[in-house]
Amino acid sequence: MQLTSSFKLVFLKQMLLGFQLSAVSSNNMSFHERKNAIKFSADAAIAFARGRTRWSQGLIRNLSKNEKNKDVLKGLLGREYDNLSKPCCNSWKIPRSKKILRRCLRMSSTRKMAGRAQHDVGKSILAKTLAKKRIQVLKKLVPGGESMDGFSLLDETLDYAMSLKAQVDGMRCVLRTSEALNFKAPTDSTMQVKQPSFVGE
Repeated sequence: MQLTSSFKLVFLKQMLLGFQLSAVSSNNMSFHERKNAIKFSADAAIAFARGRTRWSQGLIRNLSKNEKNKDVLKGLLGREYDNLSKPCCNSWKIPRSKKILRRCLRMSSTRKMAGRAQHDVGKSILAKTLAKKRIQVLKKLVPGGESMDGFSLLDETLDYAMSLKAQVDGMRCVLRTSEALNFKAPTDSTMQVKQPSFVGE
């Protein structure tokens, strides 16, 4: 997956709209409520920007579990809310990375050859056990991962990780802009202060 500049712009636009709908700047909001509202807006925006993938659908369904969030989500996502909140279709697949597939096939053939040798049976069982444990961990980390198989889980994990990186970059951009505006404001007001007049001038 290649993230484009348009993807990042859509994310920023939707996140700022989420801030507005969630009233993040309200003085009546506590620190904990504001933190949750910012996270909610960022998650909804990244799902909207990415479109219909298994993890984005899983993320919207998780956010929709709270009844209070549904109205905000519908206002934020518009028509896309119905598409993103639908259950994932198991037959739907995203393009797989050829390098990853070749690597997995090599590992699979290597394990089969090792499994034929009697002295490597213990290692093969251990490797399978570790692989199953790691898959279970990924299923818990990736939204909607519980319904994915091995290959689709790997694809969705890579896609989700790259989207999270774009999310972090976008939030840092907003933070830097906000800090720059806050720093500039007192400077401008200072320049407007009249010079004091001294007696005798």
